[in-house]
Amino acid sequence: MEHLTKKDLKTIERLFKQYTVEEIADAFMIPRVPLSPEEEEKEMEKFRAMRHQEIASRTPEKRREIKTLRIRYQVQNYVENIEPKEHWNFQHFLNEYIRAQEKKDKEFAADVDVKPYVLSQYLNGHRNPPKEFLIRLELHSNGLIPASWWFRLLQKSKEAELMQDEAIREKERKHVKNKIELAL
Repeated sequence: MEHLTKKDLKTIERLFKQYTVEEIADAFMIPRVPLSPEEEEKEMEKFRAMRHQEIASRTPEKRREIKTLRIRYQVQNYVENIEPKEHWNFQHFLNEYIRAQEKKDKEFAADVDVKPYVLSQYLNGHRNPPKEFLIRLELHSNGLIPASWWFRLLQKSKEAELMQDEAIREKERKHVKNKIELAL
């Protein structure tokens, strides 16, 4: 309140003496007059038309930016979530990121200086990318999606695989002797 003048402070003081907090709040609120269902639908239709026009007028750069931001928030939500989802993994998000840039795999591979077949191996989960590639992804997104998040996506993928692979548990069970006994 340092920017208020003495006159402003006196006016505020006078208002608080004259009116209750609720009355002051009501004076600054704009009441909403309920609309009939027909008027409500008409207003929604105007809103939809305005929204459609706004979406249609976006530049290709703005569309890519919005898609990339969507992926950024999905990645952030996923890496901070405790339960990994099987279908969301590093490969899924890398593919989504490339599609958001509206590029073919070969074009994107050139952007981040990897051979197209190497990118294909990353996308198909046949090969894990090195940390240098994760840094390139961060740099390509101009820091929007940090390398540490790409790394955490890789870890989440491994975690989901580990948690859901019952066959390996059965296979490895025969190698374990003298398990500890705990009464929980």
